[in-house]
Amino acid sequence: MTLKLKLEGDKLTGAMVCREGQETPIQDGALKDNVVSFKIVREREERKMTSKYTGKLSSDTIKGKTEFERDGQTQSRDWEAKRAKEK
Repeated sequence: MTLKLKLEGDKLTGAMVCREGQETPIQDGALKDNVVSFKIVREREERKMTSKYTGKLSSDTIKGKTEFERDGQTQSRDWEAKRAKEK
């Protein structure tokens, strides 16, 4: 997946792009004290699935956790994003 982020002041906007090229806008994006946070809401088969992302920005990398609900239980995973090199 590809994550497109844009910071304007303290407001973080952008989208997550899946392999098929479909973009899902981020919601509630913020950057404060080098901590990035946002959520992604996807719909599949008339169900909404929300994933919350938080991560620490360091140089060209964000490392953190994502939380989501599966089968009524909150689960979390590590995630990492690296800035793509300019072409």
